[in-house]
Amino acid sequence: MSTFIKNTSPTIAKRIEKDIANEAVKEDKSVKHALKELAHLEKQDNKAHKKVDKGTRALGKADQKEESTLHALNKQTKRHDDAVVELSCRSRELEALKAQEAKLDAALAQKKIIVEDAIKQKDMHEQDRLRRLEEAGGFRNANNTTMPEAPNADSEEHPDPRQLH
Repeated sequence: MSTFIKNTSPTIAKRIEKDIANEAVKEDKSVKHALKELAHLEKQDNKAHKKVDKGTRALGKADQKEESTLHALNKQTKRHDDAVVELSCRSRELEALKAQEAKLDAALAQKKIIVEDAIKQKDMHEQDRLRRLEEAGGFRNANNTTMPEAPNADSEEHPDPRQLH
């Protein structure tokens, strides 16, 4: 309606002015509304940027926490693996010590038998020597040249192994 009319009546001119004024008001309202929408969208955009920044920081913290947790897990896993290796070594050492103890127990038992046999043989030989001396007349009561006891009979240097246990 922007046609320019030369001869117009005052009512038509008022009407045109009113239409132009209404048009300007509508346009102002439209621009204000567009500016409001723009401001609202800019606010939302700023909030979205802030949320993205906050999310990025939260992701960084979560990533850092995951890395530190993984590091702690690896450290504990290594400690556990070391403990398992230590346990295995100690177990093998214990088995070796038990085997060595069993060998020593067997050797000790065998040695006790050998020593007991040697003592029995010594006692038998001692008695045999004393008997032979008696037969040969080796004990003379008058001259005090008798053998008081068997040699080394009560010696504490070599205790009887039968009495050790």
